[in-house]
Amino acid sequence: MGRRKTTLSDNALEMIISINQRLTELVNCDIPKRLHCIEEKLDYINPKLLTIEHIDRFYSEVKTVLTVTEACEYMGITESHMYKLTSLGKIPHYKPTGKLIYFDRSELDDWLLQNKTYNEIRNNDENK
Repeated sequence: MGRRKTTLSDNALEMIISINQRLTELVNCDIPKRLHCIEEKLDYINPKLLTIEHIDRFYSEVKTVLTVTEACEYMGITESHMYKLTSLGKIPHYKPTGKLIYFDRSELDDWLLQNKTYNEIRNNDENK
């Protein structure tokens, strides 16, 4: 038995075209509305994020006892380097439970500022 060719009636073709146009209109109209909704939500969230960042920055500046991660971030070194310094006893640190390591911010400042050099001052004096 052979295949029968099916043709679309004019009504079916008009209906398909109408549905296609309607879908196109929905997509074109819906996207700007959704983008606007997202922008409104971002406008609401952004000030809150700035407030959280401000509080976090303030807290980290006020905090005097630092974890390894915080101390590394504060000093600008890697955690592996920090662990090497602690294991060699080259940096002041505390182990209240025998495992976790903590640092005193003021002691880190003192440690960072040790071995002051005057090379820049000498070079300026020699150039005069």
